[in-house]
Formats: sequence, structure tokens, C-alpha cells
Amino acid sequence: MNEIVKIHNDLTNEKLGKMNAKELDLFMCICHKMRDKGTCEVTISFDELRTLGHYNKNSNKDLKNELIKANAKLLEFKILIEQGAKTKQRTLFKEFVTDMDALTVTCEVWEELVYILTDVVKNFTRFELDEFVSLESKYAKRLYKLLKQYRTQGTYYTTKENFYRDLDVPATYTNPNFNKRVLRPAVEECKKYIPSLKCMPRKGGRGGHGGAVLGYEFTFDRELPPEQPKKKIKNKFNEFEQQQLDISELEKQILSN
Repeated sequence: MNEIVKIHNDLTNEKLGKMNAKELDLFMCICHKMRDKGTCEVTISFDELRTLGHYNKNSNKDLKNELIKANAKLLEFKILIEQGAKTKQRTLFKEFVTDMDALTVTCEVWEELVYILTDVVKNFTRFELDEFVSLESKYAKRLYKLLKQYRTQGTYYTTKENFYRDLDVPATYTNPNFNKRVLRPAVEECKKYIPSLKCMPRKGGRGGHGGAVLGYEFTFDRELPPEQPKKKIKNKFNEFEQQQLDISELEKQILSN
């Protein structure tokens, strides 16, 4: 059975520091295990991380180092919290401890940021963990997450500036470099799971043709939201029809009337 990750868009829209592809996989596996756990400490074994993240390196030391590097990059990522007139910044994890004796990682999230992992009612992105970790490049993983936010709309538009930021693309990339090294490979990878995916650059010339690229529009077959069970309308006839009455008792009731 495929594992499902649900994560708040406040985190999904960001570039998550400078994580590489494998660090992103490990981070998303941790998010999956911490989902709906509130402020409780969550301990995850190295073996479980290997299974969830398709992490094929055999060395526990290698895995520990990957976890430490991933958290170091997360420490660069600050989430803004506004409470009335006060504004503060937090990193996601209050605790992030790797234990080489127990071969585990133990994590705890700040109370103010619990909603990021647990708010599954509104404003969240849901995607299959197996699909995410199977993507090779960090750009494909980030694009995949962005597209999944618009799964029921089937269209996503972003400005060039925002797209470069969300994918963590160097600002020095020219359009040909960006197309060759980032956009085309990422789109082709995502097509494994979104076969209808198409990308159209939007330019600033007359009628959207010619001129500098201003943004990118992605289109794909939209996913229909799951059907909600229909509520059964109650009425007296249905209630009467569903009752199992004793025939003799029914006759008595009729005669008594």
C-alpha cells in the first residue's frame, strides 16, 4: 500500500533551504511519520526511513550524516509566526536528535507549528510518498509538490521570479540553461505520474508571443475530489418501511382504530 503524505502549503511552497534530492526524501518521510502527532516526540528507526525513502546506502553513518545535513539546512528555513502585534520566527523542529546506539532519529515540532503537519482539513497538499521519492532530481520533486497543490484545478501559473525561487534555481541561469538543465528534465520526470502535463512559457510580447519570459503555465488532467457519501433523507414513509412489525400486532392496531 502506498504511503500518503499530507503537508500544509506554508511549508510546501518554500524551497526548504538548500536540500538536495535525497535530503528532501528523508525530510518528507519524517513529516509523514510525524503527521497528526501534535507536539509529541516521534522516534523513527533508520530501517523505517530506508524503507519509506528508498534509501539504498548501507552505512548507518551515511544515513546519520544525511539527516544531520538535512536538519542543518532546515535551520536556515524560518517560518513566520504572527501573534497579534508580535511577530517571531521559528524553525520547524524543536528537537532533532539522531542516536547511533539505537539507530533512530527523534523529532519534536514547536507547538505553534503543529498545524503545518496536522492541518489536513484545509489548505494542504496531499501526495503519494512513493511517487515523490522515486523522482530523481530536486527540481522534479519541487515541481511535483507545486503541481499537486492544484490537482483538482488542472492548471497552475507562476511568475518566472516565483518559479526560480520555489525551485531554488540560481538567478544567473539564462533561459536556455534553465530550459535545458531544470525545466525540461523536471517536466519529463513528473510526466511519469502526471502524463498529461504540459508547460507553456508566457512572454511579454503582443498577445503573449515574443519578448522576455514572464512566467510559466502548467496544464494537466485535473483530479476529481473524492465523492462525499450522500445523506439519506429521512421521512415517515422510510421509517415505516424499515420497521419490522409483527403482523398480529399490526392487525390489533388497525382494529383498535
